[in-house]
Amino acid sequence: MSGLGVLDQLDLGDHVCWTVDDDTVRLDAVADVLEGGLRARHKVVYLGDDPGAVLHRLDARKVPTRSLLATGQLRAETAEASYLSAGSFDAEAALALFATAKAQARDEGYQGLRVIGDMSWAARGVAGADRLDWYEARVNEVFVDGYVVGVCAYDRKLFDPLTLRRLALAHPGAAGPLLPFDPESSLRCRRTTEPFGLRLTGEADMSNRYALESVLDGLVTDLPPDATAVVDVTGLRFADTAAARVMIQAVADSMDRIRIRGCSPVVGRLLRFHGLPDAATL
Repeated sequence: MSGLGVLDQLDLGDHVCWTVDDDTVRLDAVADVLEGGLRARHKVVYLGDDPGAVLHRLDARKVPTRSLLATGQLRAETAEASYLSAGSFDAEAALALFATAKAQARDEGYQGLRVIGDMSWAARGVAGADRLDWYEARVNEVFVDGYVVGVCAYDRKLFDPLTLRRLALAHPGAAGPLLPFDPESSLRCRRTTEPFGLRLTGEADMSNRYALESVLDGLVTDLPPDATAVVDVTGLRFADTAAARVMIQAVADSMDRIRIRGCSPVVGRLLRFHGLPDAATL
């Protein structure tokens, strides 16, 4: 069974929670994603327990791993050399390292940065792992400018369903054994500059509400004094009550300096029903 098709619709800016329970599928799909990134002139990074097996998969596909490792376009490291380099999981330090890696990839001239994190280490009782859901939500701010694509692989054999559910809420997109990543039903969040704000497409609902909350919190934090921001929901196919409340809270946190643009009749009614002021829409 091949991993082909599980993650083949990824685009820069996507952050996906991928639950998997088959090691062969996992390795094949990881190789698919990394090889696709190399073809797209991305810097590609694997962080997890099996860097040797991943490199072997790429070698079998005639990918020149040795030269790519030498140039730095390809990185394959263990969790102990990345997430756990301090001997435990430091969520703030991990965010800072991710931002630094992104800036470095840009400086090196790559078209994007593609990262796969095998999160199995978090099931080993590592100190600090209890903050992983906080990290997964906050790291969405690294993705919103559309330069990074990331896949967080969680082995269903190692994590209990409630933990996986909580972690999935922090990701805008999801994939699973019988659920290939689908951009139409996932949430895509992209920062805009003209006007300053955020563009939401896909579906915003309970399954990704922590991710939506995180990117809106970041927008409020980055809002210049005396400026307004526009959240464009023209491409939002669906929103539920959880998403509506998150958007309304962001408007309140911004002191009414966020405007919602492009509401469909259904989304508009939902937002107004939950208390969005008429003045907050464009």
